[in-house]
Amino acid sequence: MRWIVGDIHGCLEQLDRLLETVGFRPGEDELWSAGDMIGRGPDPAGVLRRIRELGGRAVLGNHEIGAFMTWAGLREKRSLPLDPLYAATDADDLFRWIRDLPVLVHLTTERGVRDAWLVHGGIRPGWCDLTAVAARLNLVPRPLDAFRSDELMFAAFARCCTPEGGYDRFTGDPGDCPKGTRPWDDYYEGRSLVVHGHWGRRGHYRTETVLGLDSGCVYGGRLTAWCQDSDRIVQVPGLID
Repeated sequence: MRWIVGDIHGCLEQLDRLLETVGFRPGEDELWSAGDMIGRGPDPAGVLRRIRELGGRAVLGNHEIGAFMTWAGLREKRSLPLDPLYAATDADDLFRWIRDLPVLVHLTTERGVRDAWLVHGGIRPGWCDLTAVAARLNLVPRPLDAFRSDELMFAAFARCCTPEGGYDRFTGDPGDCPKGTRPWDDYYEGRSLVVHGHWGRRGHYRTETVLGLDSGCVYGGRLTAWCQDSDRIVQVPGLID
């Protein structure tokens, strides 16, 4: 079984509870994160270690981008909750892993199960050939200047956008998108399901072609996972102050 987990944000206890709830079987089941494994929550290094211990994989989220840029000296530190990660004895190893995480991944499975594209933020209008976009975004090793590329930033940060793909760092509800913009998925015309995180204010939702998994775990909401093979959603309570 392949499980895709929404934004964990350093909430290791909640991740472990979710894995126990779904009966995750290391070595048999497959674990993916929709990005933002770290940031805001209490144990960012622990979450990264757990995912790696289980052979899990992830797409690059905006919080991973920010943390990596700080670690690499590309920007000043902005997030105190990430201090335990920067100070971890295995920080270099964890950040090397983050550096080369894919941004856009096509997940296929057995016949009869719908394929899906996994991204943290969204799909840009005009990205008709997602295979080609993924090839551009998923270069390994990833050059440092790629962390500031326009396409990568859209994939990791966008919520609302213009028909031409312009966007800002809007964080509110879908109905309150800035003038001239709409939720990015309003422009998506592909047939494959797109699975994403990043929009905690929107919560877990589903349309015919889009599945959102960020249900605000770190804000006291829920941590959500989707099983691609059985099309099953499982949630556990999020962080409580």
